[in-house]
Amino acid sequence: MKQRNPLSQSFFQGNRKNLFMAVLGTTVLSVGILSVPQLMQILIDFLSGNRRYSMHQIILMAIAVLLMVSFSGLCTYYFRTKFSTKAVFQYRKMAYHYLSKKKVTEFYGQNTAVYLSALNTDLQKIKEDFLDQIPILSQIVICGIGAVLVMIRYNFFLAMMACLISLIPFFAALFSGRNMEKIEENLSKENAEYLAFLKDFAIGFTIIKSYKVEGIFSALHDKICQKVEARMEEREKSVEKINYFAAISGYITQFAILLLCAVVAYRSKSISVGTVLAFSRLINYIIDPVTELPGMLSKARTAYALSEQFWEKIGKGEQEEQQEQQQKSGEIVKDGYHQHTDTDSHEKALPIPALQGDICFSHLSFSYIPEKQVLKDFTLRVKEGEKLILLGASGSGKSSILKLLMGIERSQGGEISIGNSQLSTLPEESLFRSISYIQQEVFIFDGSIYENITLFQKYSEEELKQVIEKSGLKNLILEKGLDYPCGENGAALSGGERQRINIARSLLRKTPILLADEITAALDKENSYLVLDSLLSLENITEILVLHDLDSRILSRVDRICVLKEGEIVEEGIFSELMEKKGYFYSLFMMEQ
Repeated sequence: MKQRNPLSQSFFQGNRKNLFMAVLGTTVLSVGILSVPQLMQILIDFLSGNRRYSMHQIILMAIAVLLMVSFSGLCTYYFRTKFSTKAVFQYRKMAYHYLSKKKVTEFYGQNTAVYLSALNTDLQKIKEDFLDQIPILSQIVICGIGAVLVMIRYNFFLAMMACLISLIPFFAALFSGRNMEKIEENLSKENAEYLAFLKDFAIGFTIIKSYKVEGIFSALHDKICQKVEARMEEREKSVEKINYFAAISGYITQFAILLLCAVVAYRSKSISVGTVLAFSRLINYIIDPVTELPGMLSKARTAYALSEQFWEKIGKGEQEEQQEQQQKSGEIVKDGYHQHTDTDSHEKALPIPALQGDICFSHLSFSYIPEKQVLKDFTLRVKEGEKLILLGASGSGKSSILKLLMGIERSQGGEISIGNSQLSTLPEESLFRSISYIQQEVFIFDGSIYENITLFQKYSEEELKQVIEKSGLKNLILEKGLDYPCGENGAALSGGERQRINIARSLLRKTPILLADEITAALDKENSYLVLDSLLSLENITEILVLHDLDSRILSRVDRICVLKEGEIVEEGIFSELMEKKGYFYSLFMMEQ
């Protein structure tokens, strides 16, 4: 059974009142619009001598039309705008909720530019072509039906002929807009590729400049831009084709109906000049639906499909998992829309206990591509509280071990366990509650030092004081204060300061296991030592460090060093023992010096 799409449902959740009032406003406007031709007919007939209504009555009718238009304007100003903006807000909120609940492996299984495109370019199109058009569609339909009824009241034969002739632009517009959905899907893919390039460009700007490859990347940019331009041109041509066929067929239809009205009026003499003029205005309200509706419906269907496509990317398997969790926790689901508050649900749930015990890697095999094995029958036991360093040449599997332990990657064979718990049977939340993972790339957002350390969670002053001391941030805080702005990507801080903030936020979590993956690769030797010294000074924590710099001051302080080569441990022991052996580790160390 196909899953319901909570993203699409979020448009209307708690938003139906705004939609109702917006549609009511367009309905009243439609009545007002349809009243104008009749009012003109009455006024012209009055001036021609046919005075069925007095001038006083005509003025009252005009005031009534003005009031209807004013009421519609108020509904548009307050409710139509509120409906579309709230729908976009709820869509973004719901999409972010599902994105944040994805597992790490699932999240990075997609190009992250797909998420950026879906929540920016695609969502803007959904707003313009779907949400904003709902009240307008109702207005066009009501005007069309109302115009037919009014024309029937004037002359049944002319009304039926007008309806038949109006089918010409309907089929013309319907035929010309058949491929819009596929065209929009292709454009969305090209926009996602362009956003991916811009993201890579922003991240690697320094490298691009320093290696003097601006020209090459400029050519790549232009090539991707040309693809986007081609898809945009394809869409614009399709839209223009729809508009062209609609306009030409509309003119032909309008002329044919007016000609028919003139012939009937000439022959029967029973139709007044005011009636002919009323017909000429009412014809537009029949032609508009049949010419505009196919294109509008095609665009709306295409825009709605973008929401469905995004849900396929972020919601696959999510609902079943969520329903299981909700049945356990007693949460309520209404109409497929997850009812959650701004307070995270985990705060109300029972805390997940941290994993305790030795870490065991048993006969692991792992590869990114089948042709190249990264880990081969890898076995290692890390005792609880041990400080362990993994060393080896690039590609030896050091970082892969940490990613496997974090659940970011999955092994093709073997097992990992912590204490008596096998990782394959553990929920992701249990891993994150037990392990802090510090990487070379530090996540620093444009906020204060305090906000970057706490990540907007509440901690006591004493807890903050302790982690600032242990992470080596004390001098920075004394100099600049906790409210000091870090800047975008931590631009206002040095590399060492960014890493110390990273360490501080890890310490606040009080996890029993800490992993560090080449966190000092971008630092000079002295700053590298200070950062690693902060880590090794921590007590009662199991630490696995992948190092870039081989500093004897650090290497001599750890409990064990494991040296990897082509996915296997070739040497292990303490620093002094490995140096005495004068084996592979000795060669690596001497080359570094």
